[in-house]
Amino acid sequence: MRAVIKSNFKCENFMSLLSITFFIVGASIVGALLLVIRAHQYPAKVRKAQEYLDSGDIAKASEIVKLVLERKKDYVPARYLRAQILVKQKQYLLAISELNGILALPEYNKHVNELDIHYMLADLYHETQQWQKEVEEFRIILQFNPDDINANHRLGIVLYRQHDYIGAKDYLLKAVTMDPALTDIYAPLGICLFNLADYELAQNFLIKAIESNPSNYGPYYYRGMIYKMKKDYVAALDMLSRARNDRRYFVKSQYAIGQIYFDNDEYSEAIEALEKGLSYVKDSTDEGLAYRYLLSECYEMENKIQEAVHHWEKIASINPNYRSTQLKLDDYKAILENKNLKFLFTSSMSELQPLITEIIAQLNYSIVYKKEVAPNEYMYKCFSVKRINEPPALINFIRTTRDITEGQINAFYQRMLEEKCRSGIFITTSKFSINAKSQAANKMIEIMDGRFLQKTMERIKGKKV
Repeated sequence: MRAVIKSNFKCENFMSLLSITFFIVGASIVGALLLVIRAHQYPAKVRKAQEYLDSGDIAKASEIVKLVLERKKDYVPARYLRAQILVKQKQYLLAISELNGILALPEYNKHVNELDIHYMLADLYHETQQWQKEVEEFRIILQFNPDDINANHRLGIVLYRQHDYIGAKDYLLKAVTMDPALTDIYAPLGICLFNLADYELAQNFLIKAIESNPSNYGPYYYRGMIYKMKKDYVAALDMLSRARNDRRYFVKSQYAIGQIYFDNDEYSEAIEALEKGLSYVKDSTDEGLAYRYLLSECYEMENKIQEAVHHWEKIASINPNYRSTQLKLDDYKAILENKNLKFLFTSSMSELQPLITEIIAQLNYSIVYKKEVAPNEYMYKCFSVKRINEPPALINFIRTTRDITEGQINAFYQRMLEEKCRSGIFITTSKFSINAKSQAANKMIEIMDGRFLQKTMERIKGKKV
C-alpha cells in the first residue's frame, strides 16, 4: 500500500514538473514570438511615423516615435526620425544633441547613413551659428569622400565667410572644377584669389561672376581695385562706380575713387567723392580714420585749411597718434593764428598773384610770363631789373606745409634747363629738407622758405602803411 502511494506521489510530482516545464517553454516561445512581432512592428511604426512627418502631421509622427522609444529607447531609426521632427520644429539644439547621441550608439550605421547625419549636423551648426563645428562636420564628410562636390562647395563658402581665404580657395577651386555650373562660387573664389594676390586668376573668376549675376556688385569692386593697382584709372572708376550700388561696398568704393583722384592731383573731384560717403563712415574704425584722413589731405592740397583742420581734429579726438595728425594740427593752427600765413593759405592762387608779383619785385625781378605747374604751384620766367643783360631766371612758388624734397628740386632744375634759364629761385611757404638744401646748392638754386615769406610780407605791408 505504501509502495502504491509512493508511486502515485512520484507520478504526481513528475506531472507537475512536466507542466511547469511546458509552461516555461511556452512562455519563452510566446515571449520570443512577441519580441519577433515587436521587432517587425518597430520598422513598420517608424515608416508610418515617417509618412505622417512627410505629410506634415508632426503631432502623429511624434506620438508614434515616442511610443517606440518608450519600449526601445535606443532604437536608432526612431531616434533619427525624432531628430528630423526636432528640425521641423526648429528645435535645433535638441536635434544636434539627438544626432550626436545616435553617433555614440554601437552599430548605428546599420540603420542610418553616417554621411546623412554629418550633413544634418553641418546644417544645424550653420543654423545655430556654430561656424567652427560646421567646418568640422564638412571635414569629416570629406574624409569619407574627398570628391564630394557639395561638401567642397559648402566648406569653401563657410571658410570664405570667415575670411579664411587660404583655406577656402582650394575647396572652392576643386568644387567649381568638378562642376562649372556652380556659378555662386565665382565671386567668392575671385575675392579669395584677390586677397591672396593672384590677380590674374582672380580677374577671370570676377568676370565670370559678373556675367552670371550682373546685380552682384562685389566683383565690380574687386575688379576696380585690380584696375586701380594697374593704374588703369578709367576702367577702375567705371567698376568702382558700379560697386557703389551695394551699400556694403559704397564707402570702400568712394574711398578708392578718392584715392584715384588724389593720386592724379584732382583734389576737388576727390573731395566731392569722399564727402558723399562721409556720413556712412564709422569714425572709430581704422577704415573710418583712413577715410577722414584722406579727405583732410585733399582739403589741405586745395588749401582749404579750416576744413582740413576740422577733420584732423575729429581724428585726433579718437586717436591723437594716428599718422601725423597731431603734427599737422600744430602746423595748421600756427598758420591760422598768423595773419600773413593765414592769408597765404586761405586765398586762391589767383588771388595771391598780386602778392607773389610784389614778392618777386622785392627780389629785383620782373616777370616775363607765368605758368601753373600744379594747383598750388606756379613758375615765373623773369629778368633781373638790375642786370638787364643777364639770361632770364626761373622762379618757382609752391604753397604747402610739407617740406620740399630733393625730388622737387631736381624737377625744378629740369624746368630751368627746358626754359633755358641759368639761375633759379625756389620759394615755398614751408621748409626744405636737408637733401633738398644740398641739391639746391649743387645746382645753384637759391631757396627761400616760409620765414622769408613772412618777413617779406611784413615789409610790403609796412611800405603800404
